[in-house]
Amino acid sequence: MKAISSCMTCTQEALKSGIPDFSSITMSRIPDDGVIKLTCNRGHKTAIIIQQEKFEILSTMAIKAIVDGYYRDAIASFAGSLERLYEFFVRVTCRKNGINASTFAPAWKEMSNQSERQLGAFIGIYLVETGQSPQLLHQEKIKFRNAVIHKGKFPERDETIKFGQSVLDCAVPILQRLKSESYSSVLQEITMESIFNRSNTERKKGVNISTMAMPTFLCLCTAEQPNSVETAVANYMAQPDYEEFVKKMQAFGATIPPTSAKPIGPLLV
Repeated sequence: MKAISSCMTCTQEALKSGIPDFSSITMSRIPDDGVIKLTCNRGHKTAIIIQQEKFEILSTMAIKAIVDGYYRDAIASFAGSLERLYEFFVRVTCRKNGINASTFAPAWKEMSNQSERQLGAFIGIYLVETGQSPQLLHQEKIKFRNAVIHKGKFPERDETIKFGQSVLDCAVPILQRLKSESYSSVLQEITMESIFNRSNTERKKGVNISTMAMPTFLCLCTAEQPNSVETAVANYMAQPDYEEFVKKMQAFGATIPPTSAKPIGPLLV
């Protein structure tokens, strides 16, 4: 999955001069750690920190995969998104109850390679925290997921949509709880901690740091809850072609002189 990115140094220089700069705009792949490392055509280095959690990004990767016709990839991304949401809920709830990152990390490491242990931890913590059992994937959906991921089954589009909807139905109650007032300060703390830890590594290298928030299918930063995978797919298809947009901006930027005797006003896009 890619995101629109641009050089921080070029952007700052453009703001000071009043001359728009589009030459450094590009589409960059989002890496596993959520840190896009960009070197523009002038040699400037920028690290762009994606604010969204992995489960959020994976959820949109699933929607994009459906749009592109890669249904096996969509199943894997939906399943991965739900598992990472379980992990995130455990991490946030532990922090809410006074367990810091240095204590949580080694405990979770014992479960990190075994999904059944992770699921058990989630079920137990959700039960203690809410007094209720969480909604989980039905066994038929689990068998379907395993057939796709482990046995090479080729899913049809309607099967993929239905599986995604089952994942959404499991995710929404968790998101509703995470977005409640009792979790707001913990969420903010964990988000800022994640941004700081990732940016600090790049800052020590002398790299300019930028942050980016992006809309996702499953999302912590919006009040609304998604209710339909099919609707999300339709909305994604209605979006403009950002790859083409970036190409046009790059071509337009190449026509703008690097210096100008008279700065122009701000550009509104």
